Amino acid sequence: MENMCKKLKYSFLRNILLPCISLATLFMACTEQIDTSARYVFSERTIASYLDEHSQFSEYVRLMKEQPVSEVSQTSVYQLMTAYGYYTCFAPTNAAIQLYLDSLVIKKIIPEATWDAFPNERMKDSIRSVIVLNSILDGTKRDKAYFTAEFPKTNEEFEINTMADRKISVTYDKTDMDSLSIDGICPLSKRNRDIIAINGYIHEVGYVINPSNETLGSTLTKFATDYSSNLSVMARLIGACGLIDTLTKVRDERYETLYKNGELQDFNWQLRPWPIPPPEHRKYGFTLFAEKDEFWEREIGKERKDITMADVMDWVDKQGFYPDAVKDDNYKNIDNMLNQFVTYHLLPQRIPVDKLALHYNEKGYNYKIQNAAPTVPVWAHYIPFGKRRLLRIWESAESGAPYLNRFPKLNNGRREDYHEKECSEENKGIKINTDETSGIIKLINAIIYPIDEPIAYTEAVRNNLAKERLRFDAFEFQPEAMNNDMRLVSKTDACWYFSSDPDKQYFDNLTVNSKETLFMLLSGRDQNWPNYHGDEILAEGLYDITITLPPVPKYGIYEIRLGVSTYSGTRGICQIYWGSRKDQLAPQGIPVNMQLGGQDPMLGWEKDTDDDDYNAEVDKKMRNNGFMKGPEYIVANAGGRETNRLSSGSTRRIIVREAMSPDVTYYLRFKTVQEN
Repeated sequence: MENMCKKLKYSFLRNILLPCISLATLFMACTEQIDTSARYVFSERTIASYLDEHSQFSEYVRLMKEQPVSEVSQTSVYQLMTAYGYYTCFAPTNAAIQLYLDSLVIKKIIPEATWDAFPNERMKDSIRSVIVLNSILDGTKRDKAYFTAEFPKTNEEFEINTMADRKISVTYDKTDMDSLSIDGICPLSKRNRDIIAINGYIHEVGYVINPSNETLGSTLTKFATDYSSNLSVMARLIGACGLIDTLTKVRDERYETLYKNGELQDFNWQLRPWPIPPPEHRKYGFTLFAEKDEFWEREIGKERKDITMADVMDWVDKQGFYPDAVKDDNYKNIDNMLNQFVTYHLLPQRIPVDKLALHYNEKGYNYKIQNAAPTVPVWAHYIPFGKRRLLRIWESAESGAPYLNRFPKLNNGRREDYHEKECSEENKGIKINTDETSGIIKLINAIIYPIDEPIAYTEAVRNNLAKERLRFDAFEFQPEAMNNDMRLVSKTDACWYFSSDPDKQYFDNLTVNSKETLFMLLSGRDQNWPNYHGDEILAEGLYDITITLPPVPKYGIYEIRLGVSTYSGTRGICQIYWGSRKDQLAPQGIPVNMQLGGQDPMLGWEKDTDDDDYNAEVDKKMRNNGFMKGPEYIVANAGGRETNRLSSGSTRRIIVREAMSPDVTYYLRFKTVQEN
C-alpha cells in the first residue's frame, strides 16, 4: 500500500504541481471560483470511499455494489474499488445515468426511464454491466492509473481496456484543450477530475461510457442503404465482394473455451522457470481505409445511391490500377478487378490511431517524453485481404501525419540524418486524417478511416516497394499480435506463452511444428532491448517453428536478413530452411549460432571510424561472412544515442539470396540442432 501511495502521489505532483508553477500568472488572472476541495484526499481514501462520500454518485455506487467483477466471481465491483490496485474510474453522476436511461427510451428499449421499466432481469443486468464495467480501466495488469495529463491524444485509445474488455478513446475540444470527452460523447467534468485515491484516479463524467457493440460487418450492412453515412458506396462494394460475414467476427470462441478450461497450459508450461500466461483471448480485428461517397459522386458523376458496382469497376479500369485483373461480375473472385481494388482497402487487424505508426526506438525519438514528435521515418507493411500484396503505413517529422504508400527520398548517406529529403507529388501517398474532424469510426472489432483519395496496388507502388529495403518487425507477420494488444505494450513483464499442441495453434502465419517447443512473444518496451519496436519472438527447448513470409512486390532477386540481438548468452544453434513448399523447405547453409554477434572476432565487426572507405571495407568483410551491422536509424536503447549500427550486439544475418515471385508464398523454418 505504501509503495502504491508513493507512486500515485509522485505522479500527481509531477503532472499537476509542476505545470501549475509555470501557469501561476494565468490562474491569478482568472475570476472563476473553482471548488478544488475534491482534489485533496486523506491518505486512506479509496475510490469506493470517495464515491460513497459524494451524493451525486449514489446511483453509480448502488450499481457497483450489484455488479459482479466477472461471470465467475462473486466479488462486486464496489468491493474491488475498496482494494489496492491501479484503477482509472470515470464515475457517471446520477444525472448522467438518468440521461442514459432517457436514451434507452428514445431507442425504444424501455418504455420509461426507470430501472423498473426493463422487461426482464437479464436486460437490466446487461445495462448495469455496460454502465459499471465500461467506467473503469483496470490497470492492475499494467500497473497504470491515468491522470488527465497522461491521457492519449485526440482519437487515440487508452492502452488499458475497460473492465468490460473494451477500448475507449479521448476527444479534445479544438478551441479548448481543457474540454474533453471520453468516447466522443461523455464530457469530463472540469471541476471534478484527477481526484487521487490510494488505488487510482477518479474523473467525473456527464454521460455513461457505452462503446459501440457494432461490428464492421453489421455497420457496413447499415451503411449500404444509409446515404448520410458518406460511406454507402464502399459498404456496397465490400458486400458485393462477399466479405460481410468475415467482418462480423469478434473473437475465436473455441479459443475462449480452451482458455476458460485451462487447456492451453500444456506440459511444457512446467518447464518455465517462472510462469508466463497464454493470452486471455484470440480476437479478430479489421481496419478499413474508405473513400467517401462524395469522392465517388465527383469521380463517376452520379448520386451515391445510383452508383453501381459496374460503375466503380469501369472507373478502376480507366485508372489502369489492375490491368491484369479479370473484368467480370464475379466480384468474389480474388482475380476480379473490383475485388482486387476493394480488398486492398482492408487489413485483417484493428489498428488504432496511436499505432498507425509504431514509434519506439527510431533515431532521435524518445518515447518516454509525453507526446514526443516524430523524427526519422517509421513504417510498417501490412498484408491486405484478397491477393497477397503489401500496404505501407509511413510517418516522419516531415510528413506530419501517417500516410499510406508514401515513398520519399531520404538523407540516407553514411553521414546523413535519415530524415526525408524530398517527396514528389506522385509519391506523397494518401494522408490518414486522425484529428477531431476526420470522421474515424471505432467499432468493437474494427476502425474505419475515411480517406479523400483512392488507394491501389499500382505498378508505381510495386516498383517503389521493390527498390527499398522491406524491413519487418517480428510481430508484423502476425495480425493476432495487434488484435490482442501485444504491440508496444507499456509493461516490463509483457510476455505471452502459446501452446505447442497442433490443435491449439494461435497464429495463422506461424506454425509450431514440435510439441517440445516452448514458444513465446515478448515485448521489450521499457527494458532497453535493441529489437526493432522492442518486439521479440522467443523459442526454447527442442524448438521447431515455421513462419509464413509476406509477399514480395515484384519478381526479382531478394535477400532475406534476420536481425538478432546477441546480448543474451542463452541463444542456441539452429538450422534455417526456406522455400515455397511448406512441407519440403530446403536448408540454407550450415546451422547458425544465434549467439554469434559482433563480439566474435571471426565476423570482422569493427566500430565505425571517421574513415568511410575503411568502414566500407569492414562492411564488405562482414558480408563475406554472411553478416551485416545493425541499421543506422534504430537505437540500441530507446531514447538513447547509440544506433544499432554502432552496437556489436545487434547484427543481421544474411539467410537467403534467391529469385522470388509476388505470386508465390514463401516460408522460413527454424529448427534447433541441439539436444537442449
